[in-house]
Amino acid sequence: MFSVRRNSSLGVDIGSSCIKAVELEYGSKGPVILNAGVTEPLAENSVEAASAALAQLIDQRKFRSKRAIAVVQTASEGSATVRRIFMEHVAADIKPAELKERVKWEIVTRDYIPFPAEEAIIDCQVLEEGTQENIPGLWVFMVAVRKELVIDRVNILRAAGLVPVAIEVDFSAILGLLSYMGSFPDDEDVAVIDIGATNTSIGIIYRRQLVFYRDISVAGNHITSQIERRLRIKRQEAEDYKLTEDLFEKVSNGTGEIWRAASPIESVIEERQGLYPQIRECFRYYEGDVPNARLSKVFFSGGASQLHNLDDFLSQRLAIPVEKVHFLDHIPVVHNDGTSEILEGNEPMFAAAVGLALKPFRAKQ
Repeated sequence: MFSVRRNSSLGVDIGSSCIKAVELEYGSKGPVILNAGVTEPLAENSVEAASAALAQLIDQRKFRSKRAIAVVQTASEGSATVRRIFMEHVAADIKPAELKERVKWEIVTRDYIPFPAEEAIIDCQVLEEGTQENIPGLWVFMVAVRKELVIDRVNILRAAGLVPVAIEVDFSAILGLLSYMGSFPDDEDVAVIDIGATNTSIGIIYRRQLVFYRDISVAGNHITSQIERRLRIKRQEAEDYKLTEDLFEKVSNGTGEIWRAASPIESVIEERQGLYPQIRECFRYYEGDVPNARLSKVFFSGGASQLHNLDDFLSQRLAIPVEKVHFLDHIPVVHNDGTSEILEGNEPMFAAAVGLALKPFRAKQ
């Protein structure tokens, strides 16, 4: 049997299609990666299937840490809500307990979440004091998750032999990782786009605070479905095609070369309700709403962000540098047991899991 590591934690990203896990240890020079792994595609979306797959992954990869932090996805069928809210006539020195009660009141009166407030677990963080329509108040980052979803995550971890120590929303975990890496300069507007299987999360950070957030419904599964329909192939064949073929191509427009989506995915990427127009509209809304705002960079994460040349396509179309999340230069791998091979080239897909495992270390900073 392997001994349990006391100064380590396991980040468990339970997605709709698979589970990613990353084990970190905290040394005198900071965190290092001990182990990582990913399950095969889940047979079904259930606590039983997820816990069985996670237990098998733990056994196969020989994870030692029992202290686990699991993810709640913002795309969890309306069971999780992330948003920035403004509370009128509230100051930044409000006590934490009073802040939570006021947020609950805001949720009830302003209908901020799609489920009853009494069924929610609510967390919040003060961003900054400000004004809205000349009314002073406080901007707050609010997360509300349906209690039964948190219970499901806890049950998955326990059934796999782990000890749950925290639950965190996926996008918050990614922001925590990027913040640890020093990716958010104080004087720049930086966007983060996380393209998962069922939704795409878009956030904008200014002065290290989340100032804009939105979810859009176009994501990896939609791209797979479009390939499946257009090419008339089976689902797994479409998934393999998505990950191996060049779905973006350079073409001449008379004055130069531009990137465009190839025909199998053109509609889901470029048409009005496609991925690119919705991202563009989010950015235009932010830059039009915030005086002197100008996005300087986009960080890219999530499994679907690894589509060949999607980053080049978006960078050219948005006229903003797009950079995939790379964490190995900041949090190195210390064991040569296949972990490096698993992570190299797949860092955007593991960003949430690393951010989760990093949570206890961030709390000490």
